[in-house]
Parts: sequence; structure tokens; C-alpha cells
Amino acid sequence: MRCKIFTQNAQWQQLNHEWYQHDVKPPYEFSFTKTQEGLLFCARRSAPALIHPQGTPGNFQEELWRYDAAEFFITTPNGDRYLEFNLSPNGAWWACVFQGPRQVAPQFSSWRPVVETNAQCSDSAWQAQALISAASLQEAGIDVENCHLAACAILNSPDQLFLTSALPCTTQPDFHRPDLWEKAEPVREGI
Repeated sequence: MRCKIFTQNAQWQQLNHEWYQHDVKPPYEFSFTKTQEGLLFCARRSAPALIHPQGTPGNFQEELWRYDAAEFFITTPNGDRYLEFNLSPNGAWWACVFQGPRQVAPQFSSWRPVVETNAQCSDSAWQAQALISAASLQEAGIDVENCHLAACAILNSPDQLFLTSALPCTTQPDFHRPDLWEKAEPVREGI
């Protein structure tokens, strides 16, 4: 599934199958919007979520993937690096730049992008959004007009389901597969 990056008004996209193509109900929804301020990533689901116990809204937190998390992976234009971004249903976040699958780019080992989050989480649904600043994306070499992108999610913790927009793959769940991510489709209003 080719992810769309909207330049005006976000439109929700859905993932309704997990890694092994089994149905996921209710579906996971996400959107990407390019703004003057940066890239706005939104995610939601009409189901409860298990949140990292140390994850606090708006703050950096490692290992969000051990619990329910919305994620995306985005490459630099030449594909030599990629950014992984994780967003907890409560607005905690984590980000890292890699120079190859699971290889942290040394020059970004302590890098922290400027991120603003907002979230609403209840016993029956959640919705979270993160705005990654344009300056942070530029610093990492990310151009949302020319990138490959995969939307992902880890749901139903502790019995985790892995969802991705990447091309189908028969191996064990592994989101760090830049070779499977499709070119993002920038969508301008009126087109």
C-alpha cells in the first residue's frame, strides 16, 4: 500500500490486516500531512491500548514498541538513511536515524528531533498525533516530497499484532525492511 502525504487536509488511511494478512478489527488508521511546521503524523483506533508504563505524554521514551505503538519509517531521498518514529497512544514518542537495517547512524546517536504531541486515550479508543519539525527532518536529510515510507503499528499488547503498509513479506515481523517500503505519494489539494 502506497502511503500518501497530504499537503493540505489530512485524510485517514487504514491498515486492516496484520503481518500474516489476518483481519484486524477494528482497523488501525493513520494520516500524514506536510505542513509549514513539519510532518504531522496522526494515528487512531477504536480499541483500548496498552501504554508503556514510563511513557509520559509529549516526552521521549525508549522501547515504546514493547507496548501498543503507532510507527512509521521514512527514507532519505537517496535511501542511505532512514528515520523510525514511534508514537504511543498517550503521546509519548521515540525516534532514531539508521544508516542501514537496525544500524544506528553514529552521527545521530544522541539526536532528538523537535516533536510536539497531542493525544486522547480512553478505555475504548485512542487518537494521537505528533508534529516532527521541518528543521529536524531537514537535519536528518528527510524530504517528504521524495522518500519511501511505511506506516506501521504494534497493537493488542501483550499478544502483539504487527501491521505495516509495506509490501507483503513472508518472514517474521520486521519493520526494518527499506527494500519493501514504497515511494510516498505526495497529494496536493485539488488533485
